[in-house]
Amino acid sequence: MKKIILCLCLVLGLSSGAWADDYVGFLSRLKTTPEEFLMLMKHSWATQGWVILGGDHSSSKAKFYESLALMQMALNRGDIEEMILPDFVAEYLLRVSTNYEPSCVSSSGRMSLCFGFLKENRALLQKWNSALTYLRNNWTLAGLEKKYIKDFPADHTYDYIYGTKKDARKDRITFEKFPDAQTVRVAVTGDMPPADYVDAEGLPSGYSLAVLSEIGRVLRVNIVPVNVNAGARTAALVSGRADVVFWYEVNRQTEKQLDVPDEVIVSEPYLDWDKFIHVRFSEEED
Repeated sequence: MKKIILCLCLVLGLSSGAWADDYVGFLSRLKTTPEEFLMLMKHSWATQGWVILGGDHSSSKAKFYESLALMQMALNRGDIEEMILPDFVAEYLLRVSTNYEPSCVSSSGRMSLCFGFLKENRALLQKWNSALTYLRNNWTLAGLEKKYIKDFPADHTYDYIYGTKKDARKDRITFEKFPDAQTVRVAVTGDMPPADYVDAEGLPSGYSLAVLSEIGRVLRVNIVPVNVNAGARTAALVSGRADVVFWYEVNRQTEKQLDVPDEVIVSEPYLDWDKFIHVRFSEEED
């Protein structure tokens, strides 16, 4: 799938014109402004040796959005020219919807999704890292990534392996319960599909939830997912609503972290990527 999208980006990008003073959208980062973030992204695009094929972004401006849904609405209204998304998120949207098309690919360096904790909760972080190391070494993480990210079908109820329809509830992620064990509340946003999304029945689902279920099993703790907006992740920790949060984005090639506030520490990574795909509203007629 990635090869197909890369080819599409090359074709579409080379035929696109320049965009003057147009806005591009990003999911909110918690330790920078849209202007600073776009400036750093442009620097990354230049130094990583990638050409921005979709046009001249020198005059582009950036907007942050608290959720993927809000950013999609802004794109559909024409408030922004593009959504700039991690490659796995963009590929998911391109699989499940005909409303979008890729315009280009840009390099980001080595990026990772991690779990976030308050600094005073270092003991839980250390246990979390031990569980992630265990799951990485026994290939559990690799297997879950293949199932939920690489092989995620366009139709959630369709089994590509057996070619038959299946009951979506059959694959619902569950959390094992341990009597008298510690309860750990984990804030999820639903903004990083297929790693983190809300299913048709309003329940958190995806790769991150599957990883979380395995961590709970390894540590023998009771996991309780809590829905929060992306911009409220730190507030959820500080208020005590959550003990852990999803999708703190870490750039593993620099010490300057744009999505990790000062009061937060992050776990070892559980998902890596190194490209962003620029997604535009499709102009093709149905």
